[in-house]
Amino acid sequence: MKFDDFLFTYLGEMGKYQKIQFFLVCLPTIVVSMHALSWTFASVDTPYRCRLPSDLPEKEPYYTTLLNFTKCTNDADANVPISEYGKPGVTCHYDRCTLPDNETCHEHIFDHSKVEYTAVQRWEITCDRSWIKATIQAAYYVGQMAGSTTFGMLGDRIGRKKVFFLAIVIQITCAYLIAIAPYWWLYALARAGTGFSHPGIFVIAVVIGMELVGPKYRKLASVITGLFFALGQIFLGIEAIYFTNYQILHVVIASPALLFLSYWWLVPESARWLVSQKRYKEADEVLQKAASVNGTVLPENWWEQLDDSTTGGGGAPGAPTKKLTGADLFRTPELRKRTLVVFFLWPVISMVYYGMAMKANVLGGDIYVNFIFAAFVEIPALFIVYLLIDRIGRRLILAGGLFIAGACLLVNWLMGDNVQLWMAITQMAFTKGSITGVYAAIYTYSPELFPTVIRNTAMGFCSTIARVGAIAASYISMWIAEQFGKVFMIIPFGCMAVLAAVMTLLFLPETMGKPLPESIEEIEEGDSYRSSHEMQPLSKSTEETA
Repeated sequence: MKFDDFLFTYLGEMGKYQKIQFFLVCLPTIVVSMHALSWTFASVDTPYRCRLPSDLPEKEPYYTTLLNFTKCTNDADANVPISEYGKPGVTCHYDRCTLPDNETCHEHIFDHSKVEYTAVQRWEITCDRSWIKATIQAAYYVGQMAGSTTFGMLGDRIGRKKVFFLAIVIQITCAYLIAIAPYWWLYALARAGTGFSHPGIFVIAVVIGMELVGPKYRKLASVITGLFFALGQIFLGIEAIYFTNYQILHVVIASPALLFLSYWWLVPESARWLVSQKRYKEADEVLQKAASVNGTVLPENWWEQLDDSTTGGGGAPGAPTKKLTGADLFRTPELRKRTLVVFFLWPVISMVYYGMAMKANVLGGDIYVNFIFAAFVEIPALFIVYLLIDRIGRRLILAGGLFIAGACLLVNWLMGDNVQLWMAITQMAFTKGSITGVYAAIYTYSPELFPTVIRNTAMGFCSTIARVGAIAASYISMWIAEQFGKVFMIIPFGCMAVLAAVMTLLFLPETMGKPLPESIEEIEEGDSYRSSHEMQPLSKSTEETA
């Protein structure tokens, strides 16, 4: 008997125990989500001007009669006439980097009317130092890239629970260090540390959750994990409205994770992993508790009923299987085509998703309102994908979502700077909702495009290259767009999304309802390979009876 069959025969596919444990492992993903995007508000763009020789060292007001305004904006970040200075909701701006005598300034005075204290103010991340802002966010994704490799190996070697708990400890330590870091480079290193913990918590939570529930509920479990990630963004946006001192905000984000230290006693090791390691007594303790909660009874010495393949027993007889490498993804034409297209899709999707999250007001509107609203939109988007992915197919969801996201961005650019608030929020909602759906769909679609013999290698490359897109998004949204204008973010994001949609339709096959490919030969020969191999057993049996 396979472990799946045994487990769900006696415990059910989604019993009370599974629901409790799945809920527990999903909770930390809320904090992971807040850490991932906390820099958006720790470094939120606030008006500032050059410090004048006549300004006092402390508490000098932002507005002064000694400088001329360059523009005024309203709460929706739309330009208004300078004559509206002084009206409610209107903020006027000065030249940020140059004094009246055209001399470059290196010290600044910030507007504290809406935001108390930002990291930008603390370390003067202004003008020619604005690249630091993007670098700090990019550090998070560099850490995440390293964590994906490290925790992926550790999870299979020392167990899911230990990795999960270790990642929580690293996250808490680095999160509090972020709040007190005296230098920007130390802050960036701590951000890299929280990024490093990200896959150890989020990915392991998904793995634990998927290993707990039956096949019928695994797709829903993946969606629910994404829902908790969206909830984290909503909570972050609300907290950022009330805690406008970046150090206090970081402490507020980090502190709930202290509760997760109790998981050492509350969350058991994965029974599936323990069985794969032949640690049956420990697995029995976990499953007996689960059976007690679910009101069922397990047979004695149940592990003796399991197949060797389930328990990590001996492999099939014959010559050892050839070890494939990343280079094999490019050796044959059909697999090479799929690989190149998928390796383009992952960084584009990651870039658009994180870029729109980091700069939620790029299409206009208030960053706090847009950020929260865009996070809310992710929830229905995830459920729409869940309902449609096995009805209309993966390829159409991917291509359609990418096209909608890209089209909304390009239409916003064509409409100019003074887009009405309701239109800006609508365009943001469609863009963020579409790219969220695409992100969810590609996690289902990509593994189905690669053969079993090299699937893990391919997905490892996909995860790594996606972080490249997130790093690019950091520099585009937090440096280039702020320095040179939003057009330098909207056009690349929009064009790349539309191009990705076209490439999906032209070069990738639909995989809905098809068996997972096992070998590279099956990928190359397609339907003809499956037809010939389906007929072989029939031919053989016919010969034997002849």
